[in-house]
Amino acid sequence: MTLPIIWIPGHLCGAWLYAPQLGAYPGRIADTLSDDTLGAMAERLLADAPERFVVAGLSMGSMVAMEVIARAPERVAGAVIMDTDPSRARALEVEWRAKLMQRAVEEGLEDYVGKFVRRFYMHDASVAERLGPQTRQRMAETPIEVARAQARALDTRREMVPLIAGYAGPVEVIVGAEDKVCPPSLHGPIAAALPGAVYTVIPACGHLATVEAPGVVNARIGALLERLG
Repeated sequence: MTLPIIWIPGHLCGAWLYAPQLGAYPGRIADTLSDDTLGAMAERLLADAPERFVVAGLSMGSMVAMEVIARAPERVAGAVIMDTDPSRARALEVEWRAKLMQRAVEEGLEDYVGKFVRRFYMHDASVAERLGPQTRQRMAETPIEVARAQARALDTRREMVPLIAGYAGPVEVIVGAEDKVCPPSLHGPIAAALPGAVYTVIPACGHLATVEAPGVVNARIGALLERLG
């Protein structure tokens, strides 16, 4: 029996984040729109999920995936953790996001989104030209109350490596070498804590590996599913 994959969107993202994967590896899209903590998102996912499943996320989506593993490791058959940050939110990060979010509440999400998207693709002007406008448009469509709730969830996140350490299932840890939001240095500790982890750094790729390097990501997902038999 093929285990279902539950895809968890990142901050201000939806199913479009995994469009290049869903054709080959269809699955459920987790609800990250209804809660303001990562833990509550994880609990909602677990309440709606089958008994055993594969969890996959990018950025905030992987933070939720790690919360799922921490809560119910026996139900998670395997995981794909991409371009994320397992650390507790830093004070400067919280302050920076609060200022941007206040402006977004007053003026709209365009500037808030723009600051993130510029960092996603700043390593390659041609990639920024090809993917930037569509990414910006889709993220800016997020309702402001959802954006605020997700920001609160990011601000209150936990230190995750100690909580998932020792999880024995197969895991693909994937990060773009040029990720300026969640750089590779954050991912080594995740892989080191998981005995079943395979760690992949994608050359010349930024934060949104699923859309920028879909071939590599899909190949690693295929490898994970092969390991699951």
